[in-house]
Amino acid sequence: METFNSKIEHEPAPKDVSTEFLSMSPFEFMDFLRTQRQEPALSITIDWVDGQAARRLKAFLEDSSALGKQKRSATIKATKNNMNKN
Repeated sequence: METFNSKIEHEPAPKDVSTEFLSMSPFEFMDFLRTQRQEPALSITIDWVDGQAARRLKAFLEDSSALGKQKRSATIKATKNNMNKN
């Protein structure tokens, strides 16, 4: 039986920028993201608000200036009832 002695690398927890996402206008948030370029990873977790917030999260994930440089994750928590209302 082969055994592998590999070093396990632990990635740092992503910096949560959910509060900033919810409290800032889209333009303010984009300016804020520019100040976070040195962070290796960012994450946003929000409750379902509306389709506009979902589109903003999609833009956050697909931001070409961060691709390959910064890991990003986004989560929207919603119930079926929330989704059916919109």
